[in-house]
Amino acid sequence: MTRNSVSHFFDRKAAAAYDEKAQKVGAINDNLHLLIRLTLSSLPEDARLLCVGVGTGGEILRLAEQHPGWRFIGVEPSESMLEVCRGRLEEAGALERCELVHGYLADLPRGEGFDAALCLLVTHFIKDRSERQQMLADMGAHLKPGGFLINADISFDTASPAFAPMLETWKAMHLASGADPAKLDQSIRTMQEHVDILPPGSIEDMLRQSGFPTPVRFFQSLLIHGWYSRKP
Repeated sequence: MTRNSVSHFFDRKAAAAYDEKAQKVGAINDNLHLLIRLTLSSLPEDARLLCVGVGTGGEILRLAEQHPGWRFIGVEPSESMLEVCRGRLEEAGALERCELVHGYLADLPRGEGFDAALCLLVTHFIKDRSERQQMLADMGAHLKPGGFLINADISFDTASPAFAPMLETWKAMHLASGADPAKLDQSIRTMQEHVDILPPGSIEDMLRQSGFPTPVRFFQSLLIHGWYSRKP
């Protein structure tokens, strides 16, 4: 999947179902967001955060509730997802602290000086490795010195003997979230076609090459891995 096709992948139908599916395996999201909150607990009361591929706004909603002084810019190429995000933020009373941008990271002016950038389950859709590498570097360019980058991706060593049994548990997770059993195998094939599944070590190498010398893998749930890194 190229960068420009992501917005078509997350169309209106996908946007409407996204949060409902996530709620059915909420423990995974809850764990990830708890650890994100702990990682960012040292940020100042007036911190500015950049959310790349903000989707329906889940990370902003959770962080805005805990930190009433934080402000956010959310970037999202799917207009349908951004529409849902805007509605959720407005309902929560957080919209006035948020700027939502329909587009891509490259559409933002450089050097805005964010305290943290979050990019959750986004870059694995970019199959062009150089483009993916550049996106990580560009997020770093938006950070203040000492700023955090938090990224999460589908990641595993697909050549490992452990991949096949892990994939079976991944399927069980999708069934628990309401997937149609008759369509599950096709769904897995679609994932493998559209997602660039790299081993965790390869993603850590990309982070180092993007200017983050010490990526810390702080989360794993099945195929989903999360890292935090700090800009020197």
